[in-house]
Formats: sequence, C-alpha cells, structure tokens
Amino acid sequence: MRTKQLTKALIALLTTVAFLSSCSQQGEKNTAGKDSTGNDSTAITQNDSLPKLKGDDNINRATRFYAGISKDGITMSEEDAQSWQKYSKEINRLLNLGSKSRSMLDSLVRNDFKDFRDKVDLVFYPFSGADFLFPTTIFPDADTYILCGLENPGSPISTDIKTNYAHYQSYRKALSTFLQISYFITKDMAKDLDNNELDGTCPVLSMLMATAGYDIISIENKAINDEGELIDGGGNGNVMMYKFFKQGSNHEQTLYYISANVVNKKFEENVKKYFNKALSGHTVASYFKAASYLLHWKGFSEMLDIVLNNSQYIVGDDSGVPYKYLTENFDVTLYGTYVRPQNIFHMEKQPELDRAYIENADKVKPLPFRIGYSNPSNWQCSRRKNTKTSSN
Repeated sequence: MRTKQLTKALIALLTTVAFLSSCSQQGEKNTAGKDSTGNDSTAITQNDSLPKLKGDDNINRATRFYAGISKDGITMSEEDAQSWQKYSKEINRLLNLGSKSRSMLDSLVRNDFKDFRDKVDLVFYPFSGADFLFPTTIFPDADTYILCGLENPGSPISTDIKTNYAHYQSYRKALSTFLQISYFITKDMAKDLDNNELDGTCPVLSMLMATAGYDIISIENKAINDEGELIDGGGNGNVMMYKFFKQGSNHEQTLYYISANVVNKKFEENVKKYFNKALSGHTVASYFKAASYLLHWKGFSEMLDIVLNNSQYIVGDDSGVPYKYLTENFDVTLYGTYVRPQNIFHMEKQPELDRAYIENADKVKPLPFRIGYSNPSNWQCSRRKNTKTSSN
C-alpha cells in the first residue's frame, strides 16, 4: 500500500515538474523580444548584434566646427577663437528660432502619422534646396532621402578648416532666412551657395546634419548614366551621396542631392529614368514646402507625373501638388488655414482646395506653427487609397 502511495506521489511530482518546465519555456517564448514595459525589443537586440557604425572623424570635426558646436582639435589664434565663439552664438540663436516649430511639427506627425510614419522607407523632396531638417523631422527613420534642386551639389565639406570670420559668416548668411522662416529663397541661394566660400549645397547640408545630431560616414560625388543609374561622378557629377546615422543609433541612412532642372523642356531623360527607378518598389512619401507653385504649371507636368505615379503619401503645403490632382486617388487631411498665395507668385486660390477647407471646416486640423510661405500656414497630408506598403 505504501509502495503504491509512494509511486503515485512520485508520478504526481514528475508531472508537476514537467508542467512547470513547460510553462517556463512557454513564458520565455512569449516574453522574448519584450523589454520591461512589454514592448518588442527584438529590433534593438538585432541592432546590437550589428557592427557599430563609425563616422569619418575628419568630416565630422569640420561639420561640428562650422555648425558652431565644437572647436575641439582645431588650432587657431586667440582672435580667431573669439570670432568662432561669436559665430557659434549667432548660429545657435538662429537654430533656436526654428527649433520650437520643428518640435511642434514632430509632435504633430507623431500623433497624426502613426499609421504610416514608420512604414515610409524613402522620402522624395523635389525643390528642396539644402533643407535637411524638415524631411528628417517628419520621417526620421527613412532609409533614403532624395532631394532635388537647381543649386549645384558643391564639393564635399573640406577638412582643411578655415578659421576666419568671413568663412563662418558665409554659413550664417546661407542659413539665416531658412532658420527664421523655414524655407530657402531661390534667388538668394544662387548667391549664397555659389561664391568664394561656399560652392553648393554640400557644405550646408553637412553642417545641418551636425546641428541635428547626425554623424557622417562618407560623402561621394556621383553622376547619372544614360540608363538612369548612379556611377562615380569623378568630382564633376550632379549628384552628392551622403551616408550618415543618428548619434546613438545603428541605422545607416542615405541622402542623395540631385542638381537638376526639372522643367519639361530641360528635364534630362537620364534624370527622369533615375527618379522612376529609385522610387520604384519603395514606400514613398513625397514632401513639398515652399515649392514656388511650380507643379501648378504645365511646364512641370513630367515631374508632377513622377510624384503622382510613385508616391504612397504626399505631404506639403499648397505650393506643391495641386489639390485637384489628389482627390481621385488619395484621401486628403487638411491642416491650418488656407489663404491666397503671396502676390509675388501671381497665383489665385485653388478653387477646389478653397472649397474643401470651407466645406470641411469642422474636420480641418490645427497647425499652430508656420511652415512654408503663408502665415497662417496650410498643410495637406494625402494617403493613397488602398495603399500597399513595400516589404523593403
């Protein structure tokens, strides 16, 4: 009798141990990839296993110097050091003017773009000038940014650092308007980015990367061949390619700046091929800000087609894609206040957009900061109907 009791007890004990072991394994399976808050940390674990990214020390020393962040490792006279300190304060003052708006923009898109912000892997920004801050504020985790403007790409930022006030001031002058009102003025860029001190967008883009807390891995000049593919530019190409990453992250990102005239009569075939190839197969958000209403003119219809055919999302103000081309294939969310364009553009209100703001007044979302030409500003976020995102 006692033997049977012992046997039953042993069986019960073994069963309990097996059960507890199974529960433990199941629990480990269910909690793998979760941090202490219950959020999935698998991506973090995977990133930690990757080789750590490293920026180019010489390039980043130069970008931080011209950004007014640090003069560590730079030999200069006492007079030049005092000039740099003065310049550093000026740049920080200008950066602070726009930081509040960009912070509010970041908060807005965190809340309103939850459904697609993290899905966008490529940001297309025609008529961008040297604007690095806004596309990376709206879509900070994209793998690729393609910017396009008339301005020359310039030369990779020189690691032969100039420690004179005239050179510092060339950066301040190039950025002053942009940092105060959120956009570059085209006619000013023609002078500010083509002189004895700055030769294109590259120095300014590089500097802005530093101000936003990014490290640059490499800067390479590229060209576009007849098939629309990137090749080595030999220092004379119309494309500049930047590899970079956010300090503290292990996510390598790429920015391409393409210098091109995209009016139909001057829009080169190889550049059109490049855009169509580069955008294909990605979850693309096209972005517009202070775009001079160029896509409203028939002479820019080919660029308009590229945007409409390749974008899953289109974000921007009324100076970008005309509203009448959005309503058929996109669901549009309206923000801010729509007012008549500035007189210098000789544009009337878009009747379709004006009517949309009036008829949907109760659905228009607030835009409590300036972005683009108008103040008060307007903004539209367009989501393609039945969008299927890329698996990339």
